Formats: sequence, structure tokens, C-alpha cells
Amino acid sequence: MTAMLSSSPFPAILRSAEGTGSGGSGSGGGESASPETILFPDDAPSPDGDSGGDDRDSAAGHDAGKPDDSADNDPADRVPDDGRYTLTMPEGIEVDQELIDALGPDFHDLGLTNRQAQQLADRFIEIQGRRGKAASEAWAGRVQGWADEARKDREIGGAKWAGTVGSAQRALSRLGTPALREYLNSSGGGNHPEMIRIFAKVGSMIQEDNPPNGGAGGNGRKAETAHLMFPKDAPKG
Repeated sequence: MTAMLSSSPFPAILRSAEGTGSGGSGSGGGESASPETILFPDDAPSPDGDSGGDDRDSAAGHDAGKPDDSADNDPADRVPDDGRYTLTMPEGIEVDQELIDALGPDFHDLGLTNRQAQQLADRFIEIQGRRGKAASEAWAGRVQGWADEARKDREIGGAKWAGTVGSAQRALSRLGTPALREYLNSSGGGNHPEMIRIFAKVGSMIQEDNPPNGGAGGNGRKAETAHLMFPKDAPKG
């Protein structure tokens, strides 16, 4: 029944956001925090809506499962003759009407009333909400773990960390695109130690005051980016 619903995209899982402060780790006590964003610290966080919840009645917005003794003729307590069920979803959850229509005949053959079908939908939403929240928290922990690992790395972390981040951000600012920025943010890949390492290396090679050969003896001409990134290749022209 996973196709019954269409909620907010995952990447509430892959959204990284600043919120752990300068301390770095997002694994402190209390509720799970969103992972920091190493390469794009100024990007605003994307809220991770919780479409699940432990209270299925409040999530669904109605009193599921309780018979209404004062309304014996309530359509919700009857099996639809045409096998068409009308289900109500919580705010933020879309009804997959095509799937409901496909399951309608089966519900009808089982003798389910509209209220009972609604109970099944509510239960499904509750379970999927818990699963989605757990997956989101697990991914956020992994992304934050990458940041913590990078900060402790012997080559790019420790006392070199500030320079590393500055160089990596310089490379992204000069050579990156909005699409790359969006991908690194949504995937959490911008926190991966190897991603930070390579961007930091590129950033260190494209400083404005570097001569073409990276040392004394240059003619002051700005080096081509391709030559900086691949110094063993002979420059053209």
C-alpha cells in the first residue's frame, strides 16, 4: 500500500541545515538535530515536516474507530454499494485516488465500511510516518558524522580546518553552479570528507595571487583553470 500516499519529498532526509552551532557535532542529548552544512553555512534550513506521529486520531483529524451510536445511518458505517471509498488524509498528505479506486472492489468484497477503510489508511499513515522519521534521523546522523570525520581528518582537519573550508568554499564560489550547490545540499554530500578535500585542493590552486606555476618565476599572468587542476598537461597557446 506504499503507493497510497504522496507526501513531502525525501530529501527532507537529505536536507542539511545549520543548527548545531560552531561546536560541530549534532549528536548531543535530546531531540535529533539537523546536520550542519560545511560548504554552504549560509543556506537556510528546510523544515522536516513530520507527517506521521504517534497519535493516529490527531494525525487523521477525526475520531477513527469509534462507532457513532447516534447516527445509525451514517454513510461511513456502510459498505459502499459501488465499491468507491472516500478517505480523508491529514494535512500535507495526498490521496492516491487511483490506488484507492483499485482497492475499492477488494474492500467491498471484504465487507469493509468506509469507516473501516479509513481506519486502515490511518494506521498506514501512522506506520509510514514513524518509518520516515526514523530514516530521516538516521540520514541526518550520517551526514553530521561526515562533517565530524572531516573536522578530525589529519590532512584537512584540526588546525587546518578553517583554511580547508575557506579554500573549498572559494572553489565552489568560483567554479561551482547553482545546480551543484543544490545537489550537495540536498544529498548531504557537501559534508563528505573526500568532497571537502577535493574542493579544498582546487580552491588552494585558484587563489588570485598565485602565479601560473604556483611559485616564484611566474610571469604574473592568471593561469587557466584547466592548467591549475591538471598541472602536468602542457598549457595551450
